[in-house]
Amino acid sequence: MRYRLRRRGIDHGAVAPGARTTSWEACEPVVLRSVIPIHRARPSILRALRMIARLRRGADLASRLPPLPRGFRILGTTVNTGDPLEIHKLHLSARGRELYIKVNWLSTYPRDGSLRLRFSFGAEVLDDWAEDPVASRASDRLFERVFPASRLVTHSPAILRHIRSRIQAQPRFVQRIVYSNAPGGGAFFHHDYVPRQAGVVYAQLAGATGWIALPKRTLARQIQNHTRRWRDTRALLDYLDAPNPDRLHRLINHSPTFTRRLAKDGWFSVLRPGDSILLPSRGWDDVAWHSIFTVGRSPNLALSFGIRRKENFAP
Repeated sequence: MRYRLRRRGIDHGAVAPGARTTSWEACEPVVLRSVIPIHRARPSILRALRMIARLRRGADLASRLPPLPRGFRILGTTVNTGDPLEIHKLHLSARGRELYIKVNWLSTYPRDGSLRLRFSFGAEVLDDWAEDPVASRASDRLFERVFPASRLVTHSPAILRHIRSRIQAQPRFVQRIVYSNAPGGGAFFHHDYVPRQAGVVYAQLAGATGWIALPKRTLARQIQNHTRRWRDTRALLDYLDAPNPDRLHRLINHSPTFTRRLAKDGWFSVLRPGDSILLPSRGWDDVAWHSIFTVGRSPNLALSFGIRRKENFAP
């Protein structure tokens, strides 16, 4: 089956999923089929979709939350007027810690209704979430109250078994995010490397997403094979991490020819409800880069979790 990929006004053409066998050890994406029993949480998933639809229309998150756990309290809502992507940030307190839920668009493209809700605490730029286990667990508890279907992911025997076999440890899920990509939207190429984090698990709960995902070093080789501009591999790897790197950015994100090249080489896959993808990361150059397209005519719903080894995160 072929899928038409359109994102932010650009038609990338029709591509077919590859049948490539991938390896976590090689920092390649690992797709897990039907590992989330979504039939157990359909009412919860439908409520989440309705809530996100209201947020798109301008509703305040505080008015859409279910009853909070004991000891949790809403402090107020702020808006960062200097950030064109932020819709608003809801601040809460629990166990003496201040938590937040940040609601933001994924792009400034006028017809892209893709958004995300990030559950965290502390200063975003300082990665406070990585150093405070008490606040982290409070944030996890809040996430599970707002999106109870998330337990289908964090307690999935199949997902846990796959992750344990790859990191050789019990996983701890951190940095919990809800994504709802809208038709014509999605995410440009990026990576999720964070020091002391083994990777990311992304779980599809409703709708479908198309993924072009591959190791950074492989992406660099594909760029070199596609254009003669980049002969110095080290310089190319560094430049990929530069903010919005002009012509290179346009090539990997806006070129239909390049998109189809990666798909033809087997790096394209589609996630449907119940599917998940593991994105390994070991360092700035050894990490799975990924580009996401919305598949279908309706906004979808997915969850994302950072993966840390439990022994590296104090109780």
